[in-house]
Amino acid sequence: MKRLLTATAVLLGSAGLALAEGELQLFNWGNYTSPELLAKFEAETGIKVTVTDYDSNDVALAKIEAGGAGFDLVVPSANFVPIWIEKGLIVPLDLAKLPNHAILPRNGKM
Repeated sequence: MKRLLTATAVLLGSAGLALAEGELQLFNWGNYTSPELLAKFEAETGIKVTVTDYDSNDVALAKIEAGGAGFDLVVPSANFVPIWIEKGLIVPLDLAKLPNHAILPRNGKM
C-alpha cells in the first residue's frame, strides 16, 4: 500500500486538495485500484478513501483543468505527465508533510 500511495502521491492535481481530516479523495483509472488494498489501507490508517474513476487521460485532464473536484491524488498515465507538467497541474511533494517518508525503502520495494 505504501508503494501505491508513494507512486500516486507524486502526481497531485493542483485543482485543490480536499484536505478533509481522515479522508482521501483519489482520482484514478476505472477498475485500477484494488478494493482489497483500499480496505487494508483504511483498516491500517483509519483514513477513508473515496475513489472516482475515469476512463481516459483526456477525460481526467479536462476534469482537472475545469477545476477538478477536490482530489487529493490524481493518477494520469506516464505519457500524459509531461502534458500535466506543462499545464502546471503537477505539484511537487512536500516531504516535510510526509512523516513516514523516511521509513520507505529507496528501491520502491516493500
